[in-house]
Amino acid sequence: MLMKRFKSVCSRALASALALAAIAVMTNMLLASPAMAQHKMNENDMEVPIDDMKVVDEGKGLFAQRCAFCHGGDGHGGKGPCITCGTYHYIGNTNSEIYATIAGGLPNRSLGGTMGAFGTTMTGEQILAVLTFLRWETRRRIADGEIPDPAKDKSNEQVVFPNTN
Repeated sequence: MLMKRFKSVCSRALASALALAAIAVMTNMLLASPAMAQHKMNENDMEVPIDDMKVVDEGKGLFAQRCAFCHGGDGHGGKGPCITCGTYHYIGNTNSEIYATIAGGLPNRSLGGTMGAFGTTMTGEQILAVLTFLRWETRRRIADGEIPDPAKDKSNEQVVFPNTN
């Protein structure tokens, strides 16, 4: 009983910490007023500077160091899923949800796999750079015809976290 309560408290604390981290990053981005084009999935989503090649290149380097082992080169998939294919099957597709997943990980095997949390070993700016690279690479792959545009694919039913089916 005590262990169950401890796990519940820890889960709530992690969720609160992730929410505060996302708010801090979003606030920082709004105050910076970058001149580069931004990407966001909806009007309430955090923006990522996908046309700022300095941020994209930083994110690509960090991705190669921290993520490519599981997700393959440039996020095309490996032992972990493709994360530059336009859809995210274990979480929602917003920048905020992807940021929270990178920071907090996926500890629940029922979602199809697990991923460690990087929020304690990467700064918020580093996580944002990785997210920016992922969005840039996805956009590039769609433009080059490597993958279909999920926004135009009417048969594409994206799984949104949490999956209640």
